Amino acid sequence: MDSVPNPSSTFGIELIRDYVLTDLLGTDYRHVIYWAGKRLAREFPVFSAEEVAPFFREAGWGQLELKKQKGTSLTFILMPPESTRSEHPVGYFQLEAGFLAEQFSKINGCVAEGYAESIKNQVHITIEIDPKDPLDGSL
Repeated sequence: MDSVPNPSSTFGIELIRDYVLTDLLGTDYRHVIYWAGKRLAREFPVFSAEEVAPFFREAGWGQLELKKQKGTSLTFILMPPESTRSEHPVGYFQLEAGFLAEQFSKINGCVAEGYAESIKNQVHITIEIDPKDPLDGSL
């Protein structure tokens, strides 16, 4: 599905993420939202790296593009839908980072961690895959 999310539905998502969750979780917001992203990835698995960007569009998270891959590190650029806010809380895009980390963990069969940061009006999400740490615990 290549359609652009309805701005009113984006506003509803922002209300929950920007106000309700930040209020409830306080300083733990970015950590909890990251693990929530990992949990979402387990509930909505993709089976290849090519399926990740279409999932982001369908979920209303924005346009995701793999910018750079070097060894076991992947850097994505996320262009989120137009926001009603000029500034997001610290850790806002950790949900998407956790989601990507868990998807690449499953795809590669080893532990993967991610983090998101805003750089010059873009969201960069870096995923570090650790092939020395397989999911089953054996080498």
